Amino acid sequence: MILEAKLYLVGTPIGNIGEISERARVILSEVDVIAAEDTRNTGVLLKLLGIAHKKFISYHKLNELKRQEILLDMLKSGQSIALVSDSGMPCISDPGFLLVAAASQVGIDVVAVSGASAVINAVAVSGFPAEPFLFIGFLPRKESEILRAFSGFRENIALVFYESPKRILKTAALLAFHYPEMKICLCNDMTKLFERTYRGTAIQVLAELEDNPKAEKGEYTGVAYVEFTPELKAPLSLEAMLVDTMIRQQISLKEAISVVAQDSGLPKKEVYRAALGLKRLEL
Repeated sequence: MILEAKLYLVGTPIGNIGEISERARVILSEVDVIAAEDTRNTGVLLKLLGIAHKKFISYHKLNELKRQEILLDMLKSGQSIALVSDSGMPCISDPGFLLVAAASQVGIDVVAVSGASAVINAVAVSGFPAEPFLFIGFLPRKESEILRAFSGFRENIALVFYESPKRILKTAALLAFHYPEMKICLCNDMTKLFERTYRGTAIQVLAELEDNPKAEKGEYTGVAYVEFTPELKAPLSLEAMLVDTMIRQQISLKEAISVVAQDSGLPKKEVYRAALGLKRLEL
């Protein structure tokens, strides 16, 4: 089989070797060059898969700009290249998107070869609605920046993140203090022998972690979720109700006064006073 000169983004196992797809195995066997985040790790993977030694080129976050032109020249000369990270899909919190953008700009086809993804696995097992979800990658190290990452967190959106095992207890304690009722699903060592999932409120998850003497081992992918509860929503002010009614029904302020008074059951004089406030703002 002779592969075309394309850039193949090959998903590799995040733990269990059985996750490798047959298509990924074939691509890794047939490409001319493998650009690997860590050539040693990828070499071990190929050995486990029974794939003969390939030509490697190191491609990671510290050298991706230097390697980019070399890889583009290879592609232009007719060579096929597989890009792999240490685990999961390339470009997802791993180097690669710069190369993909550059290859696309010069007319080189980029093909994704599906594989395991810690993000998708965690969302799937979380039990939270996944439409929509937001992936923010590795959490920052500073507490203030972690809180900032969660501060704009809206209800009914699953927030997916990575965290180091050495910081997981500190991060869990921070979330439990500031967001005690936030629902969290923490996936540890997914697909591996000692895979474990922690579920519950931030406080409950922290307690589970503290009870596990081996909590600070293995990588973590977390999913946080705040469920919409109407009773916790602050009611709209009369001014906001008037503006909303005017916009939605395309009516005048005078007409909106009658509509809001009728819908809310409030005295028309009270709604009228709110309307006078809007007039003063020249709305």
